[in-house]
Amino acid sequence: MTATAPVPAPVPTPEPRPARRRSRRGGRWTIAERLSAGWLVLLVGGMLLLPALRGIDPLDIGAESRFAKPGAEHWLGADNLGRDLLARALDGAQVSVLIGVGSVLIAALIGVPLGMLSAYYGGPVAAVVSFVVDVILAFPGLVLALGLASFLGASVTNVMIAITVPMFPVFVRLARAQTLALLETEYLEASEVIGTPVLSIMRRDVLPNIAEAILAFGFVSIGRAILIEGSLSFLGIGVPRTQPTWGGMINEGRIYMTTDPLLILVPGAFLLLTILSLNLISDRFLVDGDPVTGARA
Repeated sequence: MTATAPVPAPVPTPEPRPARRRSRRGGRWTIAERLSAGWLVLLVGGMLLLPALRGIDPLDIGAESRFAKPGAEHWLGADNLGRDLLARALDGAQVSVLIGVGSVLIAALIGVPLGMLSAYYGGPVAAVVSFVVDVILAFPGLVLALGLASFLGASVTNVMIAITVPMFPVFVRLARAQTLALLETEYLEASEVIGTPVLSIMRRDVLPNIAEAILAFGFVSIGRAILIEGSLSFLGIGVPRTQPTWGGMINEGRIYMTTDPLLILVPGAFLLLTILSLNLISDRFLVDGDPVTGARA
């Protein structure tokens, strides 16, 4: 009898990738979402173009314009030093947007990779990351930002650091929870069996499926970062006082609240509308169904 050649073991074939998580982006925009997007477009366009087009310096002092009412010269009025409220609000928007977007972007760039890798490796890596996250989250976010800003001093960079530190652990937890759910899928198990590098699995298979959840939380976090920056500026420990900010404007105008409420209503309205718009826009990226397969419940 001739010996039969051994039959090679079948190589596991990866199953089709899990469906990408579905969000509401494919549906029609609601009226609230359209208004929110319109406000954000107006805000960005105004802070980039309007001060230059009108030729008004937000730091210009005019004794004759003190507490001026809204009109052709000052569209939203002037403050106690004759400075244009609209120009100052738009100039303050540049600081708020820079700090809000910058701090959230840095927090996501630190937190998301840490969360994915700690979920994938588990063991000591997850224990160390979880310990650091738990220690930071043991402090209230605003209190920790307040302490860091007081210690580091008043500057845009220091405010961004003070906001990033209490914010990145939340991105770690979100990315870790989302990744743990995906690791249970057969497709990722098959990718590991055939020897796909870890970074390729994270970049090609995990990140695209958690991106919408991260993006939705990112929009909400930008609003939260802007609110924290406004709180720090209101307390006088944010950016330098020479730089107009919404929180600083509210702080300067609070003593005139009864005689000229526009001094706090204008920056307060900018702050409220911006945060509300970011929260409503984040709804566009919320997942409708199962966090792994995208199927509706």
